[in-house]
Amino acid sequence: MAKDLKLDNNDLFIDPNTGDFALTESDTQHVKDIINCYVGWYKEFPTIGVGVKRYLGRPGSFQVLKREIKLQLKSDNYRADNIKVSGNEIYITGERVKN
Repeated sequence: MAKDLKLDNNDLFIDPNTGDFALTESDTQHVKDIINCYVGWYKEFPTIGVGVKRYLGRPGSFQVLKREIKLQLKSDNYRADNIKVSGNEIYITGERVKN
């Protein structure tokens, strides 16, 4: 599992005990970022991103959204076993694939 700086409400979290930035497991945050960002947002990786907001609320877009999530996560070495959309919430079970 990868570690990264901990975010709290999209802000860096500062540990009150140490007064320093906190580290945490970052897989959940990486998956969330991939699903929320649009293609082209990350200049180093211009083809990554689902842009989930363009799919939510559209009739018949669930299968397209599910396929796009699986493809994008696979490109970042994640395996999405189960994807469930409930309103504006997306639930994904899976794991990072070891190389």
